[in-house]
Amino acid sequence: MKQESALQGKISEHILSTQKDMLSTPIADSSENFAAKSKTSANYWAKGNQRLFKHSRQNAKGKLVKDADYSCQIAFGGHRERFQLHTANKAEGANKAATIYRDIVGKGWDAAKAIHKPKAAAKVDSLPNATVGGLIEACMRLSKARRASMDSYAKALRRITAGVFGISDGKKFDAFQGGRAAWLKRIDARPLAELTPLKVQAWQNRYMKEARTPEGRLQAGVTVNSLVRNAKALLSQRKKNNVRKLIEAEMILPSPLFFEDVVPEDEPVPTYQSKKAMPSGGVESILRNAQTELAVQNPEAFKLLLLTLPCGLRRSVADTLLWRLFDFDARVLELMDTEHKQLKSKGSAGSIDLDLELCTLFKVFMDKSQGDFVLEKPKRFRVATMQDRKTRGYRCEQTHQSLLKWLRNQGVKGLRPIHTMRKEIGSIIASRDGIWKASRYLRHSGIQITSKLYADKKEPVTAGFGTYFAPAIDSELTAQSERGHARAAKKPKLGKAR
Repeated sequence: MKQESALQGKISEHILSTQKDMLSTPIADSSENFAAKSKTSANYWAKGNQRLFKHSRQNAKGKLVKDADYSCQIAFGGHRERFQLHTANKAEGANKAATIYRDIVGKGWDAAKAIHKPKAAAKVDSLPNATVGGLIEACMRLSKARRASMDSYAKALRRITAGVFGISDGKKFDAFQGGRAAWLKRIDARPLAELTPLKVQAWQNRYMKEARTPEGRLQAGVTVNSLVRNAKALLSQRKKNNVRKLIEAEMILPSPLFFEDVVPEDEPVPTYQSKKAMPSGGVESILRNAQTELAVQNPEAFKLLLLTLPCGLRRSVADTLLWRLFDFDARVLELMDTEHKQLKSKGSAGSIDLDLELCTLFKVFMDKSQGDFVLEKPKRFRVATMQDRKTRGYRCEQTHQSLLKWLRNQGVKGLRPIHTMRKEIGSIIASRDGIWKASRYLRHSGIQITSKLYADKKEPVTAGFGTYFAPAIDSELTAQSERGHARAAKKPKLGKAR
């Protein structure tokens, strides 16, 4: 009996111990799961792969570098903002992130920013919040970039804003009845804080889905990437043109900005292919027909062709080129900034050596000219409507349109036939004289641009090992001949018909 009672006692103790373990284990697990899932806990920020991150930014040289300290991005109540944690220790950063989140929930965004972003909070009372129009106006005033470039950047930001918020109507091209002014006013009044990266990404996805063909999707990818890249360029942080630093002294920029974390689309490398762009007769047919047609019927368009094909000038440079830049004795065309044109970059300046015949031809044109410009404006020219006019207009727009039409009739394909002339001369020089000389002739900043975008091989490029395979070819031909004779010998002869 004593043994049975002792055994029952041990069983009871084991059951009680098991029950305690069963009761205690779920409570511990539940607490750990809560800590891992709650943003008020440091465990939440410490365990996530991307909850704490080292923010990447461009340095003064334009290279992408990571911060040494951690940052976190917090979303609450329809607002999202990034906070620098000022520590490289992840555990310490997790504690700070949890504290920031608790302050946002308990005290509100303004109070939390006053505690954890004191410099930014101090500006709230004295500086206005940025709007799309206010940002563009300030950038135009403070940036050192070319006006033509800034116009493109502003146009890109407005186009993104219009797409994100659906601000589009037929009156945006109405420059004379006030429609365009009203359209711009609606866009420029938008607070920049409303243009969030999530909305920009959603607009980008919608834009891509509207393209129905493979070619259309590739072109759409190029377009959206270009728009985001140009709009981002408004807030340059380069050492010699740190516009963003100057802007932040005048207005409050939202965090994150509209272009941050927007994933770019895949786009093809736009390598130039002469066979697809040029007519079957190539440059020879273009120049031959130009001398018999353009030189007689439209001398101004003929001069524009000479400037863009043999000289390889960009359209905007050719449009404002002055006669004084020609040195006919040295047979050289010097390119530099003038009162009418600021070149694309410092690398765009330089000299172009001219053939004797081409130099003589320009000299003849100069003797007949009546002004300082190589291209003369037509005496009667149509004022382009807003539908036809581009951001970067040309002073001799009618001459450009005439040459575009003529080149298309000659079989030159693509969206920009005149610019194709520049690419073609680059390909010819690269094949004949090498990629470095082609880069210098086109005045690129480096050969990477020339080789990536412009250069196209004109002659077949092979390994040059053909002579090593001659014995094998002779042996194979001999074997084929012997097999042919053997088959002919085995073939039965047909008898004469009776």
